[in-house]
Amino acid sequence: MQSRHVMKIAAFWTRAEAQATSSRGQAFRVIARGWSNDSLEAAQARALEIAERIAQIVASGFKSRQRYPYGERPLPEPVIREFHDNSGDKSAIVTRNAYGALVLNANQLMFVDVDRKDGQSGQAASLGNIFSNLFGKPKAAPKKSPQVLDVLNDVTQRHGLAARVYETKAGYRVMITSGPHVAGSPDAESILTDFGCDPMYIRLCRLQECFRARLTPKPFRCGMKNPPVVFPFETPDAVDRFARWETNYNSKTSSLATCRFLSAIGTGLVSSDFADLIQYHDDVTKASTTLALA
Repeated sequence: MQSRHVMKIAAFWTRAEAQATSSRGQAFRVIARGWSNDSLEAAQARALEIAERIAQIVASGFKSRQRYPYGERPLPEPVIREFHDNSGDKSAIVTRNAYGALVLNANQLMFVDVDRKDGQSGQAASLGNIFSNLFGKPKAAPKKSPQVLDVLNDVTQRHGLAARVYETKAGYRVMITSGPHVAGSPDAESILTDFGCDPMYIRLCRLQECFRARLTPKPFRCGMKNPPVVFPFETPDAVDRFARWETNYNSKTSSLATCRFLSAIGTGLVSSDFADLIQYHDDVTKASTTLALA
C-alpha cells in the first residue's frame, strides 16, 4: 500500500511567548503553540514566529486575536503510536484528542460516521428517517435494525465497496475495507456524502488529509470531565496532573466499549493491507464485546 500524501499529524509540539507594544504604549503578551515533524527546536521556532505575528496583529489595533485558520495547522494532539505499511510509510497514527480520547488517524482506511439525526438531504435523509423511526422509541437491539443495514449496504454496493458496520453511542460507524482512499479526493467525498456523513467530519478529513475514528469513550459519558491540562505538557506538574486524570479515565472506561461490530456488507473483498489496523481498531474499541457503548 503506497502513501499518496502525508497526514497532517505533527510529532513535536511546544509553546512560545512573544510581546508587542501598541502605538499608545500598551503591551500585549501572546503565547502560541508550534509544531514540527523534525525536532522540538523546530517546533519552538514556529511557535515563536506565530506568537510574534499574533502579538503584532493585536498591537496594531485588532479588537481580538486572529487564530490560525482551521486546518492550516495539524491538530495539537500527542502521538501515541504509529503504524507503517510494507514500504515503511505511515499508514496510521494514534493520537489523543483534546478531551483525552484516543483517535486512529488513518492514511487510506476510510471511516464514515453516520449520526442519528434529522434534517439531512439525499441519501442522508433516508438514513435520518430510518434512524428517527428506529430510535424515536425505546432502542431495539442492534440486530433488530435491518433497515439501517440495508441502506448502508446499498450505498456500499453502489460504490463497489466492502465495509464493516459498527454501532456507536450516537449512530453507526462504517469502515471501508476493500481498498485505499485518499481523504479530500472527489471519490472519497462522494462516498462520505452518500453515507450521510457529518459535513464537519468531511471537512476535517480534507484538511487533515486522513480519516479519523475515535477509539476510546468520551469522558462525559463515563462521568468524567476533560483533562485538567492542555497539551503540550511542559512542566512536571502538568505531566503529573494529566497522568492522574488518565489513570482515572482508563479505570472508568475499562467496562465500556466505543463501538460494537454488527455486520460485514458490500462486495466481500477485504484488503489484506488493512488487517493490522482492523484488528487494532476492534481490540481497542472493544467492538466484539457486549459492553455498554460510550
